[in-house]
Amino acid sequence: MAQQPVVIIGSGLAGYTVAREFRKLDTETPVIILSGDHGGFYSKPMLSNAFEQKKSADSLLMKDAAKMAVEIRVNIRPNSKVTAIAPLQKQLVVNGEALHYHKLVLALGADSIRLPIQGNGADAVLSVNDLDDYRRFRLAVEGKKDIVILGAGLIGCEFANDLAGAGYRVQVVDLAPQLLGRLLPQESAAFMQRKLEEEGVVFHLGTTTQQIEKIQNIGQQGAQFRLTLANGENIIADVVLSAVGLRPRTALAAAAGIKIDRGIVVNGL
Repeated sequence: MAQQPVVIIGSGLAGYTVAREFRKLDTETPVIILSGDHGGFYSKPMLSNAFEQKKSADSLLMKDAAKMAVEIRVNIRPNSKVTAIAPLQKQLVVNGEALHYHKLVLALGADSIRLPIQGNGADAVLSVNDLDDYRRFRLAVEGKKDIVILGAGLIGCEFANDLAGAGYRVQVVDLAPQLLGRLLPQESAAFMQRKLEEEGVVFHLGTTTQQIEKIQNIGQQGAQFRLTLANGENIIADVVLSAVGLRPRTALAAAAGIKIDRGIVVNGL
């Protein structure tokens, strides 16, 4: 009987790192990486720092799935949708077909949090959580100028700095009274805010976005949006980017009876 593979669900940094480290210990056991997208390797932090450098999505891709498969000596399956895990049977359902495994690693990553915003423009809010998202965002801002970012955390501030440096007019909205509230003390946050304001970034802190409405069509450039804030302000944007955080992907594990809390629960080391 053929040896069952180690299966890794996820082709981000975590999934590829597990595969690399496993190969240092075991060069024989087959390894399969199931990727929900193209399976290529790239630096995710670059997604919020690439506009000023004029980097396209293709230029951020370091190695495609075929090169990664050869380098790590694994089988990478792009565009693989896992819909069920049966732990007792050690079986997955992948693209509608059964796949048995010896060991299973969940490296599923996280999804962008969607805020409960009213209005007919709420569905047009973009987020950047992977390379394909970045590609869509670059296309959306082409020929535009006014960008509103929801969230003044690390990613929101990185995007604000990057987009302002690339010549966009940027406004940032956040419920917290200061930017980077979970990372910096008040004085340091105020210093960072001043530096970003010197680059042209406008902050709306201590308030939230309640409604986003499409207000007009402007030919080939698409719709503009009016954001109504809880403090009564209205701001106009060509593109709205949400950067309010991530939520771990736990649905697949929960459906399989795997214990979850804020993420998948694991044993201590």
